[in-house]
Amino acid sequence: MRVVEVHSALDHHRFRAGLGIGLAPEQTPDWFDQFEEALRSSSWFHPYLKRTPHRRWLLRDRDKTIGRIMAMHPKDGPSRFGFYNCIDNPEAAQALTHTAETWTRSRGSEFLIGPFNPSVHDECGLLEYNRCSDLYGYPRTPRHYIHNLEACGFYCAKRLLTFLQADERNALRLQRRMAPLLKAMPQQGLQLEVAKWSTLERSCEWVETLINQCWSNNWGFESISKAEARNLVLKVLTMLPRGVLSFVSLHGRPVAICLGIPNAKEIASNLNPKLGLLNLPTLLLRLRRCQCEHGRIALLGVIPELQGSQLSLTASIAMLSHLINKGLAFGSSSASMGWILEDNQPMLRFLKLYGGEQVMSHLIMAKSLDRPG
Repeated sequence: MRVVEVHSALDHHRFRAGLGIGLAPEQTPDWFDQFEEALRSSSWFHPYLKRTPHRRWLLRDRDKTIGRIMAMHPKDGPSRFGFYNCIDNPEAAQALTHTAETWTRSRGSEFLIGPFNPSVHDECGLLEYNRCSDLYGYPRTPRHYIHNLEACGFYCAKRLLTFLQADERNALRLQRRMAPLLKAMPQQGLQLEVAKWSTLERSCEWVETLINQCWSNNWGFESISKAEARNLVLKVLTMLPRGVLSFVSLHGRPVAICLGIPNAKEIASNLNPKLGLLNLPTLLLRLRRCQCEHGRIALLGVIPELQGSQLSLTASIAMLSHLINKGLAFGSSSASMGWILEDNQPMLRFLKLYGGEQVMSHLIMAKSLDRPG
C-alpha cells in the first residue's frame, strides 16, 4: 500500500471515483451521488475549498484505489478531515489518517476532527444509528469506518442527531395552538419574509449574517464567507421552489432563518439511471415543483440574544408553519430535521414538542495531535 497525493487530472478522477470505496453493494453510488460528489469536492465549484488550504490523498494497492482522504486547515479552529473512504482494513485507515495528521500537524494544528465533506455546512459525520432509509443529505457510511478510526486513536467528539416529522398533523396542531402568537407578530415588530430574486443582495447579506450569528456558539462551528452565502442563495433561487428560504425580521433587522429542501435523492431515484446526467433537466424541474414525499429542514436558527425567549419561539413556529403549508401544497407529507447537536437541549425540546422522532445519529471523530504517532 502507498499513499499518493492528488495532483494530476487522473488523480482527481480517482479521488472522485473513490466515493464508493468500502461500501456494501447495495450502497453503491448512483449517477446523482456522483454528481453531488463532483460539486462538493471541487475546488472550482465549492467556495469553502477556494478559501481553505487543503490536500487530498489516495491510498493505492498495486493498480487499485482502496482509500482516500482530504485534510483541511481553516483559518479558525482545529484542522479537519473529510471525504474519507477506505476498505475495511485498520492498516489502510492508519495510512490515510497518519498522512492527514502529519500535514495538519506541520501547519500548527493540535486537533484533527471530522469527517466534513467539506465543511460543517455540508454532509458530515459517520453513521452510527439509522431508522429511516429515505432521508436526504446525510452520509450513509458503514460501521467499520468508526471501528477503524477508533483503532487509529480517534474518539467520538460529538453526536449529530436527526429527527423526523412523519405526521404533519402534529405540526398542524402545534400551529393551531400557536395561532394567537402568530397573529400578534406585526404588533411585536416581527415580519416573515422569503428570499427572492428582487431582494437577492439583501438575502445574501442576511444569510451570511444570520448563519454566522445563530450558530456562532455551537461546537465545531465555522463561519461562512460572502461567496458561500451567495452560492447558497443562488442555488435555492435557481433550483428550489420559491419560499423555501425564509427569514424573520424584528423592526427590519434579521433575527431568524429557516431553509427547507426537497428530497433530491428521492426524486433522482425515480429517474432512469441509464441516462445519467441527461436526467438533470428533469431533476431540476421536479425539484422546482417539489415532487417528492419527503423534505428536510436544513436550517432553523435564531440569533443568540433572542434564543429561549417567546419571540424566538414565535419566529421559529412562523417559519416552520410557512414551510409546512408550502410542503403540503406540493404534496410532501414528512420532513427530517437535522442535524442537531446532542447537547442542544432547547432545540431538542422544541423538536419533541413539534412531534419529531429521532431516527438517525452521526459521529464526529477527533484526535489530539500534540505528539507524533
